[in-house]
Amino acid sequence: MTSRKATCSMTFESPAETSPRVPLAVRRALFLGPAFLLTALAGVLAAEAMGGPRDGLDWLLVVLFTLNLGWLALNGWQVVLGFVLHCLGRRAFPPLERAAAAVDIAVPPKSRTAVVLPIHNEDVAAVFAAVAVIARSLERSGEVERIDLFVLSDSRDEEIWRAEERAYDALLAEFAGDAAKPLVYYRRRSDNGGRKAGNLADFCVNWGHVYDFMVVLDADSLMDGANIRRLIRLMEDNSRIGLIQTVSHPVNRETLFARIHQFAANLYTPLSVLGLNFWQQEDANYWGHNAIVRITAFMAHCDLPVLPGKAPLGGEILCHDVVEACLMRRGPYQTWVLPLLGGTWEELPANTIDYAGRDRRWCQGNLQHMRFLPAHGVRWPGRLHLLMGIMCYISAPVWFAFLILSAGQLILGRETGGGQAGYGLLTSGLFNPGAAAAAMFALTLVLLFLPKILGIAAVLADRQARAGFGGGIRLLASALLEQVFSTLQAPVLMAWYSQFVVTTLAGRIVPWNGQPRGDRSVGLAESSQRHAGHVVLGLLMAAAASLVGPVLFWWMSPIIAGLVLSPLLTSWSSRRAAGLAARRLGLFLIPAEVTPAPELTELAARLSATTPPTAEVIRPSLPQRSVIPMTPQSLYRPTLARETADAD
Repeated sequence: MTSRKATCSMTFESPAETSPRVPLAVRRALFLGPAFLLTALAGVLAAEAMGGPRDGLDWLLVVLFTLNLGWLALNGWQVVLGFVLHCLGRRAFPPLERAAAAVDIAVPPKSRTAVVLPIHNEDVAAVFAAVAVIARSLERSGEVERIDLFVLSDSRDEEIWRAEERAYDALLAEFAGDAAKPLVYYRRRSDNGGRKAGNLADFCVNWGHVYDFMVVLDADSLMDGANIRRLIRLMEDNSRIGLIQTVSHPVNRETLFARIHQFAANLYTPLSVLGLNFWQQEDANYWGHNAIVRITAFMAHCDLPVLPGKAPLGGEILCHDVVEACLMRRGPYQTWVLPLLGGTWEELPANTIDYAGRDRRWCQGNLQHMRFLPAHGVRWPGRLHLLMGIMCYISAPVWFAFLILSAGQLILGRETGGGQAGYGLLTSGLFNPGAAAAAMFALTLVLLFLPKILGIAAVLADRQARAGFGGGIRLLASALLEQVFSTLQAPVLMAWYSQFVVTTLAGRIVPWNGQPRGDRSVGLAESSQRHAGHVVLGLLMAAAASLVGPVLFWWMSPIIAGLVLSPLLTSWSSRRAAGLAARRLGLFLIPAEVTPAPELTELAARLSATTPPTAEVIRPSLPQRSVIPMTPQSLYRPTLARETADAD
């Protein structure tokens, strides 16, 4: 995809003025229709494979199985659409991507833009190294007079925010007297209410009048200057667009766990996002960072409501980004994603425990969206984004309940529906007699593995893309090992996510702590403590399966092995030495390592360098405050002068 993008000759084409070749209603029918048909087919086959459900438990198992297969179908069909678009090449190139490719970055922007990095008790050296890299990249790409950088601190730990001030002074000393670089500001809030959303709202209220757009980054994200300019130009030329989201590529982590996940994300995400963009179009989701936002639209429509009820499901919204996209679209401003734009990166947690800890916060935030779903005026694609986020976590207890109930049915010696021999739906119909059982098993395999096969095929067919993963042989070897690792890790995440959902619904509130960064290794003692419940669960599953028979035991052995071996797997995969050994073997390589961008090379050099003592500097005064309140939003009564009557 990268090589095709570089060689295409494109003319500017505004999505606000150009109708898609495929009507929007047709696009969405092509996405939802087959996904729903596959879900219905899974339900029919499941019922038929059981010989006809005969009681409430049988029907419950069919429903749980159908929900699982339906979730796989929705995501899998999206990847199929992305693969078709990839094969069509230039003919299916998204119009906004054509516009981005045609932007002349040498033309100075007419608008003022702030690149903002909200931080909270983060790795200070990494944050300010990224700020310096972005500033230098902007300098290389052209005039910077209308682009400023803001570090928006919410840090409460005095040692950390003192270090932030020292790092800021060091950066000012480095840039002193260089007018070619953008201005860099640092602000720390005395009251950090509202978390990250409140941090951004505070910036908008106090300085939103100074700027037309803000490019929102996370503490661990990065964007090159050329693409920041492309985003600004797209916003200038399309007044109906309120937000443009880019697809950031995971980079820079070196533990084996992170390298495996970096590899999987870089390999499999592109087709999924192409398919996502095909059906969502101007109703794109917002992922909270590596995106550009029109400030006037954001202030007028995206002030977050307080959800009804008490925390954790009520109160302040945690996962604010998707809600802000819904409110922006309700405005109504368009929201878009650029699936193919490069030059935008982020970092992943370095180990299984930190990865699950991040998802613990995301779980509560997404479950909160159940309270937002009835909100007035939200278009149905926005509600679908909300539901898909909720289902990311609800699918785990659905799967877990299916496993436990199916195993219980077999242990109690109950026959499958209709008196047929077999192992019920627990084995996806593999050992059940009849064509329906065989078809159900085949459908399950297709939905599980076809998305990954298509992602691999798309890269293997492109010489330049193939080289970015170390060549065809290394790519296939890495993909096979990633599949083994993800298979063993899946039951652990299932158990954790099920716990997260249950405890959230029971009222447990997630604390707002700084996210662990860097290549943190997990010792065996910590890993054993955190996975003790998983080991016990795995042993209980092994005993239960043995009661039924050896066939079921070996069928469930990947789940059992993943749970029982989880302490060893988590500790071993968190080691940086293991990740570096894999890299030396050419495993889990990603394009950003094979051909690193200048920004990534400079960031690595800065992080490995010793920071010199800071000379006395004069900090630039922040732009004059002009407190302009954001517009409060109401969830359940009309607040817009014009309803979104054109909602699809």
